[in-house]
Amino acid sequence: MRIVLLLCTLLLVARVAHAAPSVATQLTAAEAAFDDQDYERVVTTLRPVLAGSDATRAQRLRALELTALSQYILGDPAAARVTFERLLDIDPGYQLRDDSGSPKLQRFFDEVKQDVVPGFEPDLVAELDHAAPPEATAGRRLEVDIRATTGTEHVKEVVMFVRRRGDQDYAPLTAAFRGDARWRIRYTAPSSIDAYTLEYYLEGRGLTGAAVARVASPEAPLTIAITGATPVKRTPWYRRWYTLAGAGAVVIGATTAILLATSGTDDGTLPPGRVVVSP
Repeated sequence: MRIVLLLCTLLLVARVAHAAPSVATQLTAAEAAFDDQDYERVVTTLRPVLAGSDATRAQRLRALELTALSQYILGDPAAARVTFERLLDIDPGYQLRDDSGSPKLQRFFDEVKQDVVPGFEPDLVAELDHAAPPEATAGRRLEVDIRATTGTEHVKEVVMFVRRRGDQDYAPLTAAFRGDARWRIRYTAPSSIDAYTLEYYLEGRGLTGAAVARVASPEAPLTIAITGATPVKRTPWYRRWYTLAGAGAVVIGATTAILLATSGTDDGTLPPGRVVVSP
């Protein structure tokens, strides 16, 4: 009986696990429903994603955006505002990924963002362009050039956020201003003999420190392929030239000392003037 009960329990758990769709599957279904303008199904599909804890940061942000947009389109701006506030609490610099280009949706999002994010002004927007190497070598410096193409007067600082793929947190790097709306980042990739991928995104900031422009995002970063550094072959200490030279000098000095010690003024045992030559 115990074995039968155990098998039944395992079978039930397996069925539940198989029946529960993954977060990625639910997001895909919600995006398809959004494209089909079935906004009620979007909200229903994403409700367990937002209530659970399995979603990654990027998945949660995307689910919050789709839910908020759907709630607003369905005529519930109060619910949409609360959802957008949850999104901006996670990422204050978030920019909508909505492809519809609806000015009404963008305006509503900007209004919520202005209330939630200190220093944000919808009119203070800019665009950044940059040039980064597609690959670099670990332990060596790389350079990234950035320029503001629009809204140059609003960009007062540019920050590059970098991390090795697999790391959780980004490290901020402040770009050096070069004049004429241009900045440059000089960064030494972490040393490693193994290849890895460097992830990064750029953020332009205004006077208040609020983001006015972004290139990529924490959830969808750009990448640079980092090749492993060739390990330096070091010559053993006993084979280095100065060690060998020192050892040679010691040998020569010792030989000279022995010769000096064994030489003297002893005339030997033969009488003066006699030489004996053996046959």
